[in-house]
Amino acid sequence: MRVNINLEAGDPDAEAPEKAKKAVIEAINLGGEWTHYSHLGRTKPKDAFLEAVVEYYERFGPKYKPEQVLPTAGSGAALYIAMATISDKGDEIIVFDPTFVGYFSKLKTMGVKPIYARLAKEKGFHIDYDSLKNCVGERTKAILLCNPNNPTGTVFTKDELKAVRELALDHDLYVIADEIYLHFVYDDNVFTSIASLDGMLERTINVMSFSKTFSMTGWRLGYAIVPEKLLPRSREYLSLFSSNPSSFILAAGVSALKEGWEYVEDRRREYQKRRDFFCKSVDDINGLHCEPFEGAFYAWIDISETGLGSEQFVEELNKSEGVQLSPGIRFGPSSDEFVRASLVKPISILEEVVRRLERFVGSIMEKGMVR
Repeated sequence: MRVNINLEAGDPDAEAPEKAKKAVIEAINLGGEWTHYSHLGRTKPKDAFLEAVVEYYERFGPKYKPEQVLPTAGSGAALYIAMATISDKGDEIIVFDPTFVGYFSKLKTMGVKPIYARLAKEKGFHIDYDSLKNCVGERTKAILLCNPNNPTGTVFTKDELKAVRELALDHDLYVIADEIYLHFVYDDNVFTSIASLDGMLERTINVMSFSKTFSMTGWRLGYAIVPEKLLPRSREYLSLFSSNPSSFILAAGVSALKEGWEYVEDRRREYQKRRDFFCKSVDDINGLHCEPFEGAFYAWIDISETGLGSEQFVEELNKSEGVQLSPGIRFGPSSDEFVRASLVKPISILEEVVRRLERFVGSIMEKGMVR
């Protein structure tokens, strides 16, 4: 009996660090502040979490005050708060194409128009400054930057981020920095926090999550770090959405930020092994191309030679081989020649995915569909 394999969702195949799990159990057993409302004034759980985040971010350069950190029930809430804080209906936010699919529905709900800055495969999905500059209009409020980028795995260089900074300063723009994959960077690539660049601390809203770094997707813990002048409006939206995390979950966050880095490095090494195997194996399949990604844990597969659009490719692959991938068109209007595979399964399963992909593309070739 064939077992279906889902590489669509970015849900890591690992449990949270043991110390984080123990911290939650201890917090629940303590009770009191650890099991009651987390949003009412200052509490030990909240204070400990805010201080841990500030201490953590200092390793990348930015120095924040604890009150600038807004804990949220996952990074989705933090993203929404960031977008709502700096834009109103009818405004525009520049997003890269391709980029994380979850941005688009939030912008649509808010009545904010996404303006697409294309990341071309000819440039390795790195930023083209002229293309980015041409996206700025009268209603532009911000640039939404996912670094490392989901789905391409691009780790933007310091020079690229300096170009974004220049644009932000010239046009009085904010930057929403989605940096949830920052610890999964490979080879000689280096992550740079854009908030660490001169003049950007007060223009950047950082959005972070524990879901990928610590494999805590179901725990729903994230946060936004907001410039001081934007805090009143951000807090209004936080209150409106009632998106505070559970008090005892904050204990897991503190433990992870203080004691979880050996765990994170183990995960990074494992994702690199998967990348090295999977990207090379897929690239060897006639009709597919897959460059090793620089960061995150997604393979961005070029299917252009198959002659199929991404949605048709995904649908037919799932129907014939029981492998579920994500169609590229979801990640941006120019990305229909790609599909995304989340490398959240062990190599033994990825080997089977490669076999099925090879068989599927081979069957297309036999039908004469490959260009």
